[in-house]
Amino acid sequence: MEYVSRVPRPPLDGLIDDLYYLAGASPYGRLTLPPMPAALLIVNLGAPFRIRAGTDIEAAEYADGCVVTTPTRAFEFGYPRPPRSVGAHVKPWGLAPFLPMPLAELCDRPVTLEQVWGRPAVAELRDRLATADGPHEMLTLLEEELMRRLCETGRPGAGPPDEQRHRGDQRGDDDR
Repeated sequence: MEYVSRVPRPPLDGLIDDLYYLAGASPYGRLTLPPMPAALLIVNLGAPFRIRAGTDIEAAEYADGCVVTTPTRAFEFGYPRPPRSVGAHVKPWGLAPFLPMPLAELCDRPVTLEQVWGRPAVAELRDRLATADGPHEMLTLLEEELMRRLCETGRPGAGPPDEQRHRGDQRGDDDR
């Protein structure tokens, strides 16, 4: 299995722990991920993978990729054979600027990347990633896409909500 990762450049590093590329033979077909103080954004470039979230009986299939907000329950992730994806390990608050809905609406409910960004945008991103020259270029393309989306929202989100509020209060006091 090939795994390449790196920390994104500012201001994305305030939202995202790392960007990663994963491909090749997985050492396991399924992985149970416990509740965790982190979120995931996955762009799938291989066969669909499956996620069984919380108490769901059936696993859902994700062909284009998915977004998983900070889960409060364990979920089971089923890798395709072989997996190939590019993604981001995101800080608990980090997905907010990239989603058109509040994070709370997605609690313990993975959604397809298409549901979040729309079919044309996801298809175009997947095409660019699939034709990239290698893992490092793929990570750069994903970083550029996330930076573009962050700039479009006008919400840089460089830290947790309480930290942002606190910094904003301090700036407000200094400006008076």
